[in-house]
Amino acid sequence: MMFDASMVGRWVVPPAWRLAPVLAVLALAGPAMAAQDGPVVLAAPAGEFRIDPATLAVSFRSAGGDETALAVPAMDPGQVTDRTSRGWHLAMGGDAFTIEVMIDGEALRVSIRSARPTTLPWPQTADPVAITTYAMPFGEGSSIPADDPAWLAWLTRRYEPASLTEQLSMPFWTELRTGRSITWLVETPFNTWFAVVEDAGRARPVLAHEFTRLAPGAPYVVRIVPGPADPLAGARVYRTWLQASGGFVSLTEKIAALPDVARLGGAPHIYLWGKGPLKPEDVLQWRAFVRLVQQKKGDSGHLAGRLWQASDAEGRQAFEDAFKDAAGAGGFVSAYSQAALIRAINDALRQAVPMAPVDPLPGGHDPAAEVAWAVGPLRNALTEAFGPLLAPPERWGGGLSLDTVAALQQAGLARAWLGVEDWRDALWHPQAVAAAKAAGYLVGAYDSYGSAHPPDLPETWPTAQMGVDLAAAGYVDKSGRAVTGFAGRGVYASAVAAEPYAKRRIAAVAKAAGLDSLFLDVDTTGLVFDDYTPGRETSEAQDAEARRRRLAYAASLGLVVGSEGGSALFAPQIAFAHGMTTQPFAWMAPEMRDKGSPYYRGNYWPPETPSLYFDPVKLKPEIARVVADPRFRLPLYEIALHDSVVTTHHWEYGSLKFSDQRETTALLQLLYAVPPIYHLNAAVLDRDLPVIAAYDRVFRPLHERVFTLPMTDFAVLSPDRLLQRSTFGDGTTVTVNFDTKHRALPGGVTLPAQSAQVAAPGQEPQVVETGKVFARPAK
Repeated sequence: MMFDASMVGRWVVPPAWRLAPVLAVLALAGPAMAAQDGPVVLAAPAGEFRIDPATLAVSFRSAGGDETALAVPAMDPGQVTDRTSRGWHLAMGGDAFTIEVMIDGEALRVSIRSARPTTLPWPQTADPVAITTYAMPFGEGSSIPADDPAWLAWLTRRYEPASLTEQLSMPFWTELRTGRSITWLVETPFNTWFAVVEDAGRARPVLAHEFTRLAPGAPYVVRIVPGPADPLAGARVYRTWLQASGGFVSLTEKIAALPDVARLGGAPHIYLWGKGPLKPEDVLQWRAFVRLVQQKKGDSGHLAGRLWQASDAEGRQAFEDAFKDAAGAGGFVSAYSQAALIRAINDALRQAVPMAPVDPLPGGHDPAAEVAWAVGPLRNALTEAFGPLLAPPERWGGGLSLDTVAALQQAGLARAWLGVEDWRDALWHPQAVAAAKAAGYLVGAYDSYGSAHPPDLPETWPTAQMGVDLAAAGYVDKSGRAVTGFAGRGVYASAVAAEPYAKRRIAAVAKAAGLDSLFLDVDTTGLVFDDYTPGRETSEAQDAEARRRRLAYAASLGLVVGSEGGSALFAPQIAFAHGMTTQPFAWMAPEMRDKGSPYYRGNYWPPETPSLYFDPVKLKPEIARVVADPRFRLPLYEIALHDSVVTTHHWEYGSLKFSDQRETTALLQLLYAVPPIYHLNAAVLDRDLPVIAAYDRVFRPLHERVFTLPMTDFAVLSPDRLLQRSTFGDGTTVTVNFDTKHRALPGGVTLPAQSAQVAAPGQEPQVVETGKVFARPAK
C-alpha cells in the first residue's frame, strides 16, 4: 500500500537522537587561522590548492589569478605532526585524525581517518557571497540563484541537517563563482550529514561526517574539483568518476543481462488501481443483482447470505443503501451505492469463500493460494450464486483487467509499464497479467521491506506484515532505541535481518502472479541506517549493501526492477525509478494538507480511486516556483545517468496531478526524455486515456530512440531561461519553449507557445504543441 511521504519526515529531518550531536558539532567551526608552518600546497592543472593542515581550511589559486577561499576551518587550530607533502596527523582535544591529500586529475582528493568515533564538521562552503549559482542534485537537479530570498527560505527549511544520502540524489554539488565552478564530490557519503544554512542572507551548504565504531578505520573522502563556469560540470565529473570507479552500469548492459529491460523504452508508467476481485461494471443487471442479494441475505447456504454475515456494520449499511435504491420505482441503483456495495462484497469475500493454504509466508501472505482461490472457489461461488447477472469471470476487476488491457491497446499504447499498488490485484486476475504481457507491456507490483509491523497493529498495511520475528527486528540506534517505522508505526526492519524473508516473498509473489517487473519502495531513497543491535551490528555502508543485494536478487529472477527515488548509490541495481523527476514536497506546504484549501491534494478515499492520485488540483504558485518552474530545473541526474536508469516522477505527483502544470510537465518530460507516470482504473479510463494516448504518440518515438543514450549536453537559450535544449548521444536535440507565447530561437526559427521541437539526425524536425496534444482525442 502506498503512503504519503508527508506523514513522516523521513525525507528531511532525521530522528532527534541522530540530529543533536551533528548540530552541536556544526557550531564548532571558528575563524580562519594560519597553521604554524604554513599551508600545504598542491599544484593542479588549473592552479594550486592550499590547505591549512591545522584547521582544514581550503583555498584555490588559479594560474595567474587571485586566491579563493573554498572551505572554512573545521575547528580551532589543532596540533599537526608527521607532516609531509601528502599528509599529516592532526590532534585536537581527544580527537586524532590522519589526513591524506593528493591531486587526482583536476581534483584535490582529501581522505580523512579518525582514531576514534567522533564527528568532523567539514567541508563547509566559504565566502558564499562570491557564489552566484548553486547546481544541486535535489532529485533531478536544481539551478539555484545564490541571492534569491525565496529559495533561501525554502532551502533552509527543506534541507535541515540530515543524511547526505537522503538529501542529494548524487553525492555532490557545484558552486558557480566568477569564471569557474567548484564541485564538491563525496566519495564516501555514508554517515555524512548535509544541510543548507543561512550566512549573511546567502545559502551555504555544509557537511559533517560521523566516524562510528561500526566502521572502524573507514576513510571519509572528498574531492574538490575546479572546472569551467558550467552548472553541468559537477554532473560530468560525477559520471566520469562513476565510470572510472566501476559504479556505472548502462541500460545497454542491463538489457544484455535481461532483455525485458528494453521494454522500458517509450513506456509510460501506469499504476492500476483495483481494490478487490470485482468492479461495479462486473454487475450486468444491477436491480436484479441487488434484489437477489436482499432476498438471500438470510440464507447461509447462499453466497449472498454468507457475504451479509461476513460484513461489518459499515459493509451492511452499503447493502441496505443498495436495497433501498433497488426497491424504488425505477429500481435504479446509484453509482455511489454500486461502488459502496462492491467494496463491501470485496471485503467480505475472503471470509465468505474460504481460501485453502498452499505455501503460507509469515505475515499472513500466501500468493499461490490467492491465485488458486481466485480462479477456483471464488469464481465458482460467484457464478453459481449470481450467474448471468455478472460479466464473465475472466473480465472481472477494475484495475488490472482484460478490459483495461484492451482499452490501452485500442488507444494505441504499444509500450507501458503497468504496476499494481496491491500485488493481490495481479494474483486475482491472471488472465489480465497474461494479456498485458502478450501486448508487450511490463507488469509489475508494488512491494516494500521498509516498515515491519506486529500482526495486531491497527492501521497496518500488507507489505509491512512480515511476521512477528521481523516486527521485532528493527534497527537499533547507538542509544539502544529502536528506529520507528514509516508514519511512526512499527519499526524500520533491518535489511540484513529481512534478507531471507524478502527473497522468499519476492520469489513467491513474482512466480504466482506471473510478473516480469517489480517495484521495491524505499530501497533507493538513500535511507540507510547504522544498526547497533548486538550480534547484528552493521554500518550504513553495510546496510546499503544489503539493500543492493535485495534489488539484485529480484533482478536475478528475471524481473525488471525499479525503486523509489533512484539514488545514484543504487543505480547499478535498478532499471527504473519513481521519484527523481519530481520528489515528494507536500509536507512543506500546509495548504496541500488542508481540506479547506484550493490546493488540497486529496487523501486515500475512495480506495479504488484515491483522490490523492486521481483528483487534479492546482499547485500553489509559491511552491510551483521551487518545485516545478523550468527556470530553476537542471537535468543533473540525466547528464550523469540518463543511459543507466529510466526515471520519472514520484507516484504521488503524477503527470496529470497538477492541472496548471500539465503543459510544463509534458514539455519537461520531452526535454529530459523521461516518461510520464499516471494512475488509471475503470472509473477514469474515459477521462484520462485519450490524453495519455495523445501524449504517447509524440513521446514514445523519442524515448524509444534515446532512452539508452547519454544526455550529452543541455543549454539555456534565453536570458529568462524559458528556452532550453537537450542533446543526446546520437545527435538528437529537443528544444523547448516553456513560455506562453511564441518565441524565436537563436538562428531565427520560431517555436509556438509551450511547444517542443524534436530534431533527430536524418529526419525532419517535429514540433509538438502541448495545447493541441491535450485537446486532441485519441484515435
